Amino acid sequence: MMIIANILNETEKLWKHNRTKGFLLLAILLPVISAFLLLHNNLGLGSNLPMLMLRLFTFSLLPLLLFMSASESFSGEVASNTLKLGLVRPITRAKVFASKVAAITIFLAILLGVLMITTIILGWLVPGGNFASGLLDIITAYVAAFIPIMAIGFVSVLIAQFFNKSSGALVTMILIYATAKLAPFIFPVISVWSIFSYTNWYVLWIGNGASFAKLANSFILMLSYCIMTYSAGVILFEKKQL
Repeated sequence: MMIIANILNETEKLWKHNRTKGFLLLAILLPVISAFLLLHNNLGLGSNLPMLMLRLFTFSLLPLLLFMSASESFSGEVASNTLKLGLVRPITRAKVFASKVAAITIFLAILLGVLMITTIILGWLVPGGNFASGLLDIITAYVAAFIPIMAIGFVSVLIAQFFNKSSGALVTMILIYATAKLAPFIFPVISVWSIFSYTNWYVLWIGNGASFAKLANSFILMLSYCIMTYSAGVILFEKKQL
């Protein structure tokens, strides 16, 4: 099918960017460096390594990856006039949009998977790293972390539609993210409705965690963000003048 071929094409384009490979390398190197420091200082925090790395990546590195990927895949291609090449194929703009979003989603899933596997392996090498009993919690946390981060990715894709240069889109996304992270300290009620406040949603799935009702409500909120931002993004993408 044409859309599958287009997804593979968009995935290949993302992979060719050095930043994509750089983030994958960080998903390996940062846990290795952290494990070395824990081992060297004999802190006995090996069992916490997967969660420590997940907290770091979901708070900063994964959103940054999504911001960079979205700004380059949409705004960057408009600036370089390469977006027109994809639209001359016998495929609708909606499918081109879907292909780009799918490629970003694939790399997010791969990066989380690499990070999880790396931290689990390294955790066994650090004192206190025998966490066989908590392995299910780790896997659950990483799977749960994917949902809010991808919702943020959908928001970044929507923002990218308003710009014709990747630099402007990227700076705007970072400013919006930073503002959204700081706003709840001034207006706490905002945190309930802001998708940017759910980067640590995975914590609610660990151990006893939260009630099913709370998890369901927050999931519906994130799903709503995905549907609304994706729909708005498609509409703007189809109307974009190239």
